[in-house]
Amino acid sequence: MTLTTTRALDELKQVSAELFDLGRIAELLEWDQETMMPPKGVPWRAEQLATLKGILHERLTAPRVGDLLKQVEDEGGQLSDVDAAIVREMRRAYDREVKLPAELVRELARATSEALATWRRARAEASFALFADDLARVVELKRQVAEHVGYRAEPYDALLDEYEPGMTAAELETMFANLRAETVALLDEIRRAPRQVDRSVFEREYDLDAQWRFGQEVLRWIGYDFEAGRQDKSTHPFCTHFGTGDVRITTRLHPRDLGQALFGSMHEGGHAMYEQGIGPSVQRSVIGSGVSLGVHESQSRLWENCVGRSRAFWEYALPRARELFPSQLADADVDTVWRAANKVEPSFIRVEADEVTYNLHIALRFEVERKILRREVETKDLPTLWNESMTQMLGITPANDAEGVLQDIHWASGLVGYFPTYSLGNLYAAQIWAAIGRDLPDRDARIAAGDFGPILAWLRDRIHQHGGTYLPADLIERATGERPNARYLSAYLRAKYAAVYGFAAS
Repeated sequence: MTLTTTRALDELKQVSAELFDLGRIAELLEWDQETMMPPKGVPWRAEQLATLKGILHERLTAPRVGDLLKQVEDEGGQLSDVDAAIVREMRRAYDREVKLPAELVRELARATSEALATWRRARAEASFALFADDLARVVELKRQVAEHVGYRAEPYDALLDEYEPGMTAAELETMFANLRAETVALLDEIRRAPRQVDRSVFEREYDLDAQWRFGQEVLRWIGYDFEAGRQDKSTHPFCTHFGTGDVRITTRLHPRDLGQALFGSMHEGGHAMYEQGIGPSVQRSVIGSGVSLGVHESQSRLWENCVGRSRAFWEYALPRARELFPSQLADADVDTVWRAANKVEPSFIRVEADEVTYNLHIALRFEVERKILRREVETKDLPTLWNESMTQMLGITPANDAEGVLQDIHWASGLVGYFPTYSLGNLYAAQIWAAIGRDLPDRDARIAAGDFGPILAWLRDRIHQHGGTYLPADLIERATGERPNARYLSAYLRAKYAAVYGFAAS
């Protein structure tokens, strides 16, 4: 590269760093809104976020950014993987953002901030009517985003691409059809299995303070760094990050469900350890975070399910759990707790769903979102559509809006097109878990001994350190030796639940 192009690249990287900082400041305001902010702060926070998101938009779409990108791209030359990725993602962000009017960006930030507060109240009162107008406003703004960004096939593609680059609704439609068929077949075998599973050991009265201590202890076991993060409580569990030295998680607890807080903490801890492991070469840049929501979800699902719901984990964890909950677990052995952690039963709440039926929850949301964006359904009619879809897919009907259409925070946050990344995360996680098993043949024995470090080290080396350097499919191939392949998820689920329920895995 010429000296002039080198200077252009350096300036572009400086812009990237400043945008990263501004984005993290916005996330800090959003974290505070979910955890600490008093109720009367909502209108003030809405305006603050609208102002900040407007500044971010103006910085990213400045003509100078376009000039710098063109200069570096026209010159060509040999760039490192990291520099090439920064240019690629700055171009991608610039091209997308420059299509959006500044006022639309500000209005969406304002609308989602207010919708979050309304959603919390509506969920607490199990009343969709309280949330309907706010949701209609957010949905209409997201439709406008899709139209401004543009798409080849349908509006959903424009929104999905923000969370999982390159993925399309048509590809997801095929994936969900296959997952649904396989799920139905596996559920049929589980129902006919010679051994059925009792989950009651998790549903006894568990002290909330002791649950909190147990969850934090488990987080330390698996490698979450509390010197670079913290855990708080919120209505809906989430992870947010401001840099590798400050990655925060939240969870929620239930007095009669040991699994809710424990597995929720491990799930969010998986997200957080990804961000804590971002490598120095990509930090504070447009690629200084997880590459996609699907890959991000693979990390949370791996720690929650592949580790936390494994028999090996409970060989190590049960003795400590008995110390905290002696009366509740006095009659429980490892197999009892392990099977209880993996009971398959259609449930209303997605974040509490078992691994087998979980993808049906995501397929439901995918179909509902497509209908919303296509204007095939009005937002006011969502509770009816939701209940009908859940009855059809899962064979159960919510008793109220809180366990139905109001259970997730995502639409209030404007995250339309986000849900499919959860199923992609399951797919990626199973493939990554198989690769870890090949490279660490004593993986399960290490877990049973409380030695989680080699698993985290593998993930740090193959996934975390790269941040957004490589596109999702390329990263999975580099990590596992193969392009993303759904057969690993099918094999993982069949083998695991054959063991839990006692039927042949073949």
